[in-house]
Amino acid sequence: MKLALGVLALVVVLGAAALLPVRPYLDFQVIYHADLGLLRGISLYDHAGQAKMIAELAGVPASQVFILPFPYPPWYALSTFWLARLPINLAARAWFGLNLLLLFLSLWLLTAGQKAAKRAALFAGGLLWLPVLGSLFVGQYGFPVLLGAALVVYGLRREHTILVALAAALLMYKPHLGGMVVVLAANQLARRRDIFGRNGLLAMLSAGAIMFGTGYLASPHWPSDYVGSLIAFKDVGGVSQCTQCVSLSMAIARVAGDGLQGAVWVSVIAAVLCCGWLILRWRGVTLAPSGLVVTGTLVTLLASPYLLNYDYMLLVIPFVELARGMRSRMEWVGMTLAYALPFIGLALMGVSGNNLLILSVCILSAIAARSPTVAARDSGTGG
Repeated sequence: MKLALGVLALVVVLGAAALLPVRPYLDFQVIYHADLGLLRGISLYDHAGQAKMIAELAGVPASQVFILPFPYPPWYALSTFWLARLPINLAARAWFGLNLLLLFLSLWLLTAGQKAAKRAALFAGGLLWLPVLGSLFVGQYGFPVLLGAALVVYGLRREHTILVALAAALLMYKPHLGGMVVVLAANQLARRRDIFGRNGLLAMLSAGAIMFGTGYLASPHWPSDYVGSLIAFKDVGGVSQCTQCVSLSMAIARVAGDGLQGAVWVSVIAAVLCCGWLILRWRGVTLAPSGLVVTGTLVTLLASPYLLNYDYMLLVIPFVELARGMRSRMEWVGMTLAYALPFIGLALMGVSGNNLLILSVCILSAIAARSPTVAARDSGTGG
């Protein structure tokens, strides 16, 4: 049965990648150009070198080329350099198919242990979640983080050391999204004081050390080059003002007449309040694997200032995991509303409706605060 479902999923992925309209010159081109530079011996964070390369390929002056600084850690490009061996149109389809496969794997792991009908409904809901669809079609980069979060839940439930290490590595593909879950998972392992806790923590640290070391293959001074690239990316038009940001702190800053700098301060305050609440609320309590990941995800989406609509694809995690412990009709109504809000916003307000995603996070956070599955050890099995 599992083999048949796996073959069906692979057929769906290949068919979707081959037949659906996939545009290569959206977000995907950032990783493609970085990978192309690596294959030609250009350092990953050598922005000028990459611009010159693109100009030469296009047969135009370098001054006419606009290329974004690479804003991701080096291991992202090192694990995708093979894409640049393909023509960009074919590479974009390969990237779409890979992301769809990562999404399928994430949902398969997250829904493990659910009854067939409920699992199918949650699976469909995850596939059709609006930020997920948007991420797929622009070629965004959050799907490794989603799979990493799913692997944390799956690996901790089964006390599987290798899966926990792999989860930590995937979560750090976008550190500002996955870092909180890594910290909470490491803290949980350190508190266990048993063999799995020690081995799991050591495996996570080893994965981090390997990723840090391999980064030098992409850039000889990658830590400083990476920071410099982030600073350069921040100075790109529109990014410094965060005009497309969809975050609670940015919304508060806009109301106060401030910009991204004000949002950062709001985020610091929000992070302190969230952490303080977590310490008081769960002091002396061992979080379930699902509760740990739900908490880390929601805190990230509540406190981070720099979030775009596609980053809310991570809400798939609380949607699926909180569905395990729903206790009342009111909670189901709340979850349904949280799921529907971005669709309603898009239909009635267009791009401005993205801000309703913030309300979705707030609703799910309220449900999570009451959920017994967050603190209690869950018994999800199987898959």
